[in-house]
Amino acid sequence: MSSDSRLDLEFAYTTYQDSCRDLYSPHYYCRRPRGHDGVHAAGFGSSRLRWEHQPDHPPHMLS
Repeated sequence: MSSDSRLDLEFAYTTYQDSCRDLYSPHYYCRRPRGHDGVHAAGFGSSRLRWEHQPDHPPHMLS
């Protein structure tokens, strides 16, 4: 299974309340489960983003 397929499954089975929500931009926040290993990810297909957490970008900024 590719990493994109794994991420699609994580996104499908992770509720908003249980998602990491590390902020990439006002439109993109991490959809992976809280406490995940590795990079943050958001979006689907060719729009998918992956990023490392930046200390000056606090998580949970979106309500």
